[in-house]
Amino acid sequence: MASSQGVRVGPAGATPLRSSDPADPVTRPVGVRTRPARRSSDHDAPTITLRTTIAPTPAPSPTPAAPPKAKATAPKASAPKATAASPSPRTGRSTRRATAAATAVTTVSVLVPAHNEEAGIAATVEGLLAQDVPEWLHIAEVVVVANNCTDRTAEIARQYPVTVVEMAHNPDKKAGALNHGWRETARGADLVLTMDADTELLPDTVAAMADELRGNAVLGAVCARYWATPGRGLVWRLQRLEYTRYDDLRDLRRWKVSVASGAAAMYRNVALEAVAAHREAGEPWDGTSLIEDYALTLELKARGYRVAAARQAHVYTTPPASFRELWVQRMRWGRGGMDECLKRGWSTSTRLDCLSYVLFGFSVFFRVLFLTMLALMIIYAVPFRYALYGLIPLGVMWLERMTSMWRVPDRGWRDVVLCAVLVVEDFYGFFLELCAVVSAWRCLNARRQAW
Repeated sequence: MASSQGVRVGPAGATPLRSSDPADPVTRPVGVRTRPARRSSDHDAPTITLRTTIAPTPAPSPTPAAPPKAKATAPKASAPKATAASPSPRTGRSTRRATAAATAVTTVSVLVPAHNEEAGIAATVEGLLAQDVPEWLHIAEVVVVANNCTDRTAEIARQYPVTVVEMAHNPDKKAGALNHGWRETARGADLVLTMDADTELLPDTVAAMADELRGNAVLGAVCARYWATPGRGLVWRLQRLEYTRYDDLRDLRRWKVSVASGAAAMYRNVALEAVAAHREAGEPWDGTSLIEDYALTLELKARGYRVAAARQAHVYTTPPASFRELWVQRMRWGRGGMDECLKRGWSTSTRLDCLSYVLFGFSVFFRVLFLTMLALMIIYAVPFRYALYGLIPLGVMWLERMTSMWRVPDRGWRDVVLCAVLVVEDFYGFFLELCAVVSAWRCLNARRQAW
């Protein structure tokens, strides 16, 4: 294993400081009172202890009739006029955040596992080095883990001020690369950002993700909202529309997600340590899982953490370029998700995902039923006035797809036509459902699914 020298990336002169409380690295002012917080409506969320800063009570002013005794003047000296700047209970939260920004620095280590990514590793690293971070945040190190590479990925990465680690024989693939990078370089940071080597970050992505974690102590991880990298072709356009609709779904769910997407996810290091402590291997990522990001998400939920999407963090990721590559990817996703749910059974961390599989089965059934009804209406020449009733669901589907299409970044007339025709996207939906059905069949028959 060869590695190049790691160079700190961040604002000049910033000195990373470790906070005693990883969830809220704040230097607490004098006069702190602890009170229990209101419990969230989510039964899976742990109760958090909030702290409200109380200004020191000023000494009572002496009455004009009788001069104060010597003992009464003592508290007056210990309560200077500076207490006027002390926060009231109503402004405690904003003051704590201002104090944290001035007295503590949150450190982030970045892990980029890369397997034969010579075509895109340069853009990925350049996006990381161009991050605009505030004073309270410091990117401690960027580590590129060249995972079983046979191309020039490591050579290209070494042209930049980052740490490059090569793993020539890594049986655990991406999970093994992440575990190795975390164990060797990232355990001392407050936060850990993992991202695919074909993902490009916007300049404020790291700051937006860190700020999301900074503002909510229940969150163990956040993922970025991802768009498809600019490209061309039918497969690319269909996936770009799919990503947009999935983003709409996350918005409807108030940014709760079932998986912290591996495209770009940021974790609290204390959460990773908690997961590692409960695994036999002593590492956060499961090398036996087909989708290591989903397995880690379930482990975080089992430890009491929440996972969400960072609303202001955006990245561009490269989708599969052909239907064959897309088939392999979705088969791995589908089989990996079912394997993880079967492995853990019905629990607080898997129950929503298990219910989603049941709903998916109903959706496939009703889709087949709807197409059968349309075919019978055509074969038996059902009068047009009755046929209109059967077209109502189709009209609702068309309206939903057209409205979501308008939220696609840099959309063009081809995107409008693709949604308006409706038939092409319907065939794409059949393709994705077929991937899920075949994955379920292989899972139930215990057939091995390749990476």
